[in-house]
Amino acid sequence: MKNLELLPLPEEKKKRLKTFSRMYRQNARVFIEVVSFEGRRIVVRVEQKELVNGRFLNKKELIDRTREMFKGEIPDDWKLIVSPVDYNPQDIESVSAIWITKRMSDLGIRAKHICKSTGIDKSTISSILAGEKELTKWHKTAFYYFFKYQEVARF
Repeated sequence: MKNLELLPLPEEKKKRLKTFSRMYRQNARVFIEVVSFEGRRIVVRVEQKELVNGRFLNKKELIDRTREMFKGEIPDDWKLIVSPVDYNPQDIESVSAIWITKRMSDLGIRAKHICKSTGIDKSTISSILAGEKELTKWHKTAFYYFFKYQEVARF
């Protein structure tokens, strides 16, 4: 589990959480990350990255499984906020210049920020947004995950 060291917990509890997280990662392709810890508030991101047994878990299932994993491992007076990222391969296919422009506008992001984070040069981004260049599968994937991350990070 990424960023587990942010939590002021005894090593024994951290070890159990690591074990639970590793089992979810190996068996269900569910990845869990501690995003932040402030006061008594933990923000955790959870995402299933691949199909398991022909299906993806929905947001409710991801939240429930993550809460169950933390139950008894963190103090009762801590607030656990679970931010699920549900994934569907069709979501990546729906990425288009219009989709990108809308998210840039919604999140107040400029092309230079995308360039720095994704490695896609600014002229390529401009050409894509102007409809002069087709989006490759790689571009679609990069834009999809860039905006997914931005949405979660602003949570």
